Amino acid sequence: MSTEQSFSAYGVSEQLEQADQIDEAIAELRINGYTTLASGFSAEFIESLKAGLDRAYAKQIAEIGTESDLLKINDADIARCMLSYEPDFLTVATAAPLMELTRRFLGPEFVLMMQNGIINRPDRENYQARWHRDLNYQHWTSSKPMAMNALLCIDEFTFENGATFVLPGTHHVAPFPTDAFARKFEKQLAVPAGSFLILDAMVFHRAGINQSAHVRRAVNHVIGLPFMAQQIDIPSAMSRTGAAVPDDPAIRKYLNFRWAPAADAIEWRQRRIVR
Repeated sequence: MSTEQSFSAYGVSEQLEQADQIDEAIAELRINGYTTLASGFSAEFIESLKAGLDRAYAKQIAEIGTESDLLKINDADIARCMLSYEPDFLTVATAAPLMELTRRFLGPEFVLMMQNGIINRPDRENYQARWHRDLNYQHWTSSKPMAMNALLCIDEFTFENGATFVLPGTHHVAPFPTDAFARKFEKQLAVPAGSFLILDAMVFHRAGINQSAHVRRAVNHVIGLPFMAQQIDIPSAMSRTGAAVPDDPAIRKYLNFRWAPAADAIEWRQRRIVR
């Protein structure tokens, strides 16, 4: 016999779907602004991502000059557009549970707006420790979600190593709340390695301070409706680095091969002819 409590209600003509765990995660995401989702990746694959992130970051330092150049612009310890440098990060961005949750949350059409590797070191100030939305500088609300971010925890997120803080429900309110409210209601989220921390992109959040002796790594994705622009043009970035372009038309559309602005009327029509 089930021990779960059944709920009755009156005056209710609509209810969120509740068929499975993804529906439950979406209920948390819609109402609280955050949830967690198992990626389904093996521990060995998650472990291999650490070296991949470090390699990509080293390449990007070499491309720009020195790490001091990144420090000057508050962009140190961030490896941008990871999937154009390391193919395993395309696998991360297209994880089946993430794609299914995104489809149910945002609808059938969505685009990967950015994918950034994040390195949180215990001996360096973290710019992401400031409150922000992943749709920066936006102060508005929407009756339907516009974007979400999915942070894959490559290392376990603990209270000691700077796990993410969220302000639940702030995706429903346009301005940032009072300082006293933030101090009272901020919630730090411990998340196991190999899971996604999913946020509505309009919920205020910040990184914690890494007080451990170890680096904490993650890779963040912002996924949104197609009318919003990518941070970096992923098709162009993949072309520049020589990354393999997937054959799957759904993945190509997700990466913005379908939604990027056409150069002219001919290209706009040709895309639809071969769709």
